[in-house]
Amino acid sequence: MLKYRTEVIQPKRISVEQYNKELDEAEARIENGEFYTQEEVEKMMEKW
Repeated sequence: MLKYRTEVIQPKRISVEQYNKELDEAEARIENGEFYTQEEVEKMMEKW
């Protein structure tokens, strides 16, 4: 738990290459339809 809190407070720095890789992966997920709409998230929240 302490490790998690430390990473949230002081996130690890990543390289530009890693940043771009993560962006490419995220864009691929979106293109594949792997995302939630605002309406879907609001419906999920009602169940919390």
